[in-house]
Amino acid sequence: MKPIFALSLALAIGASSVFLPPSSKSSDASLNAVATTDGKAAPDFSLTTTDGKPLKLSDYKGKGVIVNFWATWCPPCRAEIPDMMELQKEYEGKGFSFIGIAIGDEEEKVKAFVSAQKMNYPVAVGTRELAMSYGKLTAEGAIRGIPTSFVINRKGEVIGYFVGARDKATFAEAIKQAIAN
Repeated sequence: MKPIFALSLALAIGASSVFLPPSSKSSDASLNAVATTDGKAAPDFSLTTTDGKPLKLSDYKGKGVIVNFWATWCPPCRAEIPDMMELQKEYEGKGFSFIGIAIGDEEEKVKAFVSAQKMNYPVAVGTRELAMSYGKLTAEGAIRGIPTSFVINRKGEVIGYFVGARDKATFAEAIKQAIAN
């Protein structure tokens, strides 16, 4: 990881505790308004999962997706993963998947964490450019803290996002919205 990106991410996360709601789990089921509400297509990406498989968002067209930006060193990120794993199991047969994108993290640490937790959805280490392309869709114009999750409908359009950890009920409502469209 480049030192400038790490420093920028650390500053953004530090600032998020001042300007954004706390990262504790929230039961607020509403999604924040996305800056571009005209059915903006989610930025595609091509990454490799922690188990060596190709991962492209475009391969999920026709499915609802939640792209979750997170890191192994982030306590709120780790706290929401068990709920996401349960919901992945519940909704994967209904045309849905979580995709985890680790940012500001070391690849070996991410691989070890995913393996230890037995995470059941695709996880990859993201790039600065990918985080920036999704950040442009927020009202703030950048990913200002993690976890940040983007809800994408079956057409590949971002229909909402939220910053900070969310509880199982909030994710379940977001999944229902993603697969309904």
